[in-house]
Amino acid sequence: MAKPTKINWNEKIPEISKKIEEIKITSFYMLSTDLYKIDNNKLIKIITQKFENHPATIAILIGTKDNELYEKKHELWKLPDELLHLENKVIEKTNYYLDLYFSKLEKNKQNYLQNSESNQFIKFIFTPLIEVDENEELYFFFITLTIFQNGSIVIELFEDLRSSFYLPDFFHPYTKMKTKIFPDFNQKSTTYSTNPNQQIDDMLRYIKKELSSINGGIHLSERFFFLHFIMNMDEMNKLEFFKTDKLHTWMINAPYSLKSLSSSTRSKYYTTNFYDFDTIRYINKGANYIIWNTESTSKFESNFLSQASFFLASATPLFQLITLDETIMDGIEKFQLSNNKQLIKFNEWTHNFKRSFLYIYRLNHFAITDLFNHLQTTSYFKHNEYMEKIKQEEFNLLKERNQYNDFFRNRIMEVILFMIGSVSILQIVDIFTDSLKIIWISLTVLIVILILVFIVLFRKRK
Repeated sequence: MAKPTKINWNEKIPEISKKIEEIKITSFYMLSTDLYKIDNNKLIKIITQKFENHPATIAILIGTKDNELYEKKHELWKLPDELLHLENKVIEKTNYYLDLYFSKLEKNKQNYLQNSESNQFIKFIFTPLIEVDENEELYFFFITLTIFQNGSIVIELFEDLRSSFYLPDFFHPYTKMKTKIFPDFNQKSTTYSTNPNQQIDDMLRYIKKELSSINGGIHLSERFFFLHFIMNMDEMNKLEFFKTDKLHTWMINAPYSLKSLSSSTRSKYYTTNFYDFDTIRYINKGANYIIWNTESTSKFESNFLSQASFFLASATPLFQLITLDETIMDGIEKFQLSNNKQLIKFNEWTHNFKRSFLYIYRLNHFAITDLFNHLQTTSYFKHNEYMEKIKQEEFNLLKERNQYNDFFRNRIMEVILFMIGSVSILQIVDIFTDSLKIIWISLTVLIVILILVFIVLFRKRK
């Protein structure tokens, strides 16, 4: 009997993954326990001044409380001389993605979030990193920076993976490139360089470094989420390779053994359930989400816009709230709140941040609210009772310590006033006697009393 053909998974998976029509958005949400010190309007102004006229910024979107979307476009970057023959193609594709990823997507989201005053934002779109393969096909990687009215900061990486391959883990896409057209954000020049050593991470690090320098320097806490929007899930699931286990179950962070990819040998955390909300289905594992359409259509753009606008309208407020909660947990020991006034101000800031999402419960599109509630209920970032108890105890301890510090400061003030009063008494004694002996005795008694008072106070302090 003939031996079964041995499949080379390292070759087979990339070959099949090339057929997936997918746009991946990686979102980095950032907050800081220092931000309570900065008024949100001032924060928006600081970030705007940093990036509005930055050489890397090629477009700006502004969402207003009146549900309007304003667009500003800057000049696109120039190509180096050796790649000038690609100029028209680069301009055409850059404008295509600017329109799809940003103008159309944000307008669709605005339609769901009508009259959401708390959803005001300004989004900076930076010139993309571009890769060129052997056939001179272009692959674009866009980075954006968004600051919301409530103080939430988000960096997003947009990748069109229709021309990419996946490694056998179905988690790490890559392209087979000949040239990398890199925009160096550190330089004022608006001409690309062909530097294969520089990466997307260099651009991300630059933006994060600029943000960390705000207000003399702040420590930003970060949470990231992977969103995979698949436009041809039905077609992919017809392939023999996926008939037993559907595509979305392969892509949901389930570690495989490359020796055998059968379900029985996969991780016990292998997740197969999915949820249906209005026009989309989604499945999540921690911070990794796979989203696809409920209806079978072949229109790539309309599929992406309906999926991404619907899901992001619900997921964006959830991710902001998760980041706030995680930042508080990360920063409990870094609060450095020295008095009740600072503690109250910090609590007011966190309360107003949470309060800014009340709009999600007042939308006309109930499916958006339903999805938001479901995402919140099933989130892997939920804190258990013990963590919540520790957090509350920490706040109580901060409050008690601050109250004690205030008590001690009041006592010090009372001693100072007592000293001032005692000096006044010595002045009165001086009026009624010229005897130095009496004055010195009075002064000695006063000093002894003050020493005793300080000893008592500092013992209580300890």
